[in-house]
Amino acid sequence: MYRKLYNYGAKFTEEYVILEDVIQETLLLVWNDRSVIGTLTYTETYFYSVFRNILLRRLKEHSIQTHNIAEITELEFNIEQIIIKNEHDLELKKRLEDSVKGLTSRQREVIYLRFYEGFSYEKVGAVLGITTKATYKIVARALERLKEIMLLGLMTLLCV
Repeated sequence: MYRKLYNYGAKFTEEYVILEDVIQETLLLVWNDRSVIGTLTYTETYFYSVFRNILLRRLKEHSIQTHNIAEITELEFNIEQIIIKNEHDLELKKRLEDSVKGLTSRQREVIYLRFYEGFSYEKVGAVLGITTKATYKIVARALERLKEIMLLGLMTLLCV
């Protein structure tokens, strides 16, 4: 759980000392409230929600800027394909990272939780404190916006 929270928090800030403190505070808080956790449906989302709330509060207290979502990994096959694929992936990754910057912070966070962490829409909603329906809408709008930005970038490349 520590690594997952750390990776999630690293998407918000590079202040790793604060991240580690917030993780410890989260784990301590959850430990103290462990009698409540046994009755929860989604314990993992409880950890993420507590962690997120503490982290955002701490970042706000310290006036620290948050960062964008970053990495994607995929399977690889043979050497020639790996070399070609790596070059292609670097270009696509760069374009996707640039495209993600065009999303709102809420959209970036939902995309990260849904696609990078693999959370269900219900779990994403629970972490963010919104309804499942709102989660679907935010994801749909974010994906539509990413599609627009990526297509615009592709058209720009073709015109050059």
